[in-house]
Amino acid sequence: MDITVIAIQNGDSRAFKELYETMKHRVYTYAYRFFRSKELAEEIVQDVFMQIWKYRERIDPEKNIEAYIFQIARNHIYNKLKQIAHHERYVGHVFYHYANSDNGVEDLLNYKELQEIYEEAVRKLPARRQLIFRLSRTEFLSHDEIAEQLCISKNTVKDQIVKSLKFIKHYMHTHAELTMAVLACALFAAGV
Repeated sequence: MDITVIAIQNGDSRAFKELYETMKHRVYTYAYRFFRSKELAEEIVQDVFMQIWKYRERIDPEKNIEAYIFQIARNHIYNKLKQIAHHERYVGHVFYHYANSDNGVEDLLNYKELQEIYEEAVRKLPARRQLIFRLSRTEFLSHDEIAEQLCISKNTVKDQIVKSLKFIKHYMHTHAELTMAVLACALFAAGV
């Protein structure tokens, strides 16, 4: 039985700081191998130890704490890689669309206008619904991750996202003064 883990489970911040100081460089090095970015590796370290502290009661003192830490690190790295890949596909799609357009500058201005209307619609969502929507669409968290983070059910997350999308589409249709073709393209590019 690991005395340090039991102390952390009981909220001992000194024991947690000791664990952090012991493991932070190893987690940083592990994350850096994937990203080759100091900022992303530091972000992974912070996320890993925030999760450990937040869910400290769930740590099994009978199991190897280092293995547990690296399992959490692997999960965060995997999620960040998915987020980066999603972003690169999105950017690639937008550049492809405008590179193959006859009216590139005009379409880009229309797209920017639509993006502003889209952001305005998101800001008009009720605060909790907006948070759920942004966690899904901006932070790229899964429904399960959002449910766990906000202590709500997965069905509530899904329901709130569906309501958000319905409101945003309606808002954009009533506020955008663009052709339906450009509107549909921008909605697709914005992930709605």
